[in-house]
Amino acid sequence: MLAVNLIITARGIKNPICMAAWRTPFRVLSTPFLMMSRVGDTISRLREMWAEPREATHRGRKCPFLLACRFAPEAAQTKSMLQVQIPEDLQEFWEITRAATLFKDERYGQWGVEVLEPAQALIESSNQTKARPRDFRPSDLVVGRFLGDSDLLLLDCNLAKQASGAVIVALPLDKRSDWPAVASSFAEFLDRLAETQGDKYWEVRK
Repeated sequence: MLAVNLIITARGIKNPICMAAWRTPFRVLSTPFLMMSRVGDTISRLREMWAEPREATHRGRKCPFLLACRFAPEAAQTKSMLQVQIPEDLQEFWEITRAATLFKDERYGQWGVEVLEPAQALIESSNQTKARPRDFRPSDLVVGRFLGDSDLLLLDCNLAKQASGAVIVALPLDKRSDWPAVASSFAEFLDRLAETQGDKYWEVRK
């Protein structure tokens, strides 16, 4: 397995407390090569099929919005103020595109997920850890926001856990023990989101 370090530019972080919170680097979370290649394949598929707004089907029903996927044309900046070591599948995503909106309702902006660029992910992670210290941990990396509500997409990067790199949806009013784990890796999350055409497949609906 290939271990890779990501050096992230944190431009815009002026608060030294915020910066200090992220000075301790994560160890690299190694990911099989096949999982890494899945990320690029999934991005290519989404770019091809969802570049223009189109109708989606969620659990056998037509979605009331036209959805599209947009990817920043440039890769993430890799020059350095902070060194953060992350799962390699997330690094591959950022090496292809620095940010994206996936299955966004482009008319009303009430559906979809925004994948943050690295600097924004650092800021959001630090803010949430300070605002909700009982629920958010220093090893959490907030990588996305859901449009239309206050849910957040985070990676659990706790190296002491076997499920390190798992993807969790952080809920605004619920304690951490009630947050759903939605994928074992970022690559799996992208795959499942693509397969379900942007549905929140982890939610139980009546």
